[in-house]
Amino acid sequence: MQRSWLAMAKVLVGVLGLASGMSASQALAEAPTGARAYRFELRALGTYAGEAVFSIGPEEKVGKRMLRPVRVDAYTAGLAANFMAGKTNSTAWVNQSWLPVRVRWDQTINKVQRVVKASFDNKSVKGTDEKNGKSEKVELETNQHGLDLVSVFPWLMQADLSPGAKYELPVFDGRRIYNVSVVAGVAKEIQVPVGFRKAIPLKIVVSRGEYRREMELFLSAEKDRTPLRLVFKYGLIGTVEASLVGEKKS
Repeated sequence: MQRSWLAMAKVLVGVLGLASGMSASQALAEAPTGARAYRFELRALGTYAGEAVFSIGPEEKVGKRMLRPVRVDAYTAGLAANFMAGKTNSTAWVNQSWLPVRVRWDQTINKVQRVVKASFDNKSVKGTDEKNGKSEKVELETNQHGLDLVSVFPWLMQADLSPGAKYELPVFDGRRIYNVSVVAGVAKEIQVPVGFRKAIPLKIVVSRGEYRREMELFLSAEKDRTPLRLVFKYGLIGTVEASLVGEKKS
């Protein structure tokens, strides 16, 4: 789960196009028509640690349904890559309620290749988790329609985030279901590389049994709810921060 949530931090920053060798800036510029794309810089150990681009595409026909692709690609770099060399290319297809219907993640972490494929049907999650060619079936039940590490971001962007609003969300990490508690705070001004923005702080606690991790996500207080910053602590790396450095809305 720790590796997945680092990937999630990178994911918060989008569609980077690593598989094709595309730079983050190129990926942002070449986002499809009708998409919203956000580029983030990852920092850890007080220095540059990677990049990511997070995009929300227009609805498209997937099978017999109209679904919206939400895509995340990211990579680590610099000193952070010495602790964890990773890249991810992950997509969730969400319905009109911003709930995932199907997902596919392609990840490489410390040379271990992982492909997760899953479908979401009401309170069930079914799929496969493949690592270096070895595949395991996954069948899980949740108390409500679950989210995954990609779709959780656009879902929160569309939620009621009035001060004090609380949510308990079951989130799939590729193999297990974690409980994600979210509490919205009072909007305040913060500074990110793109300037000063009024942001809604979200206190997030990820838990499962004895496992617990705290995070803080800042979304723009404007109608578009642009993700601005994600902050959390990760093992020997310490504080990891992903901050918005560019965006494209077409």
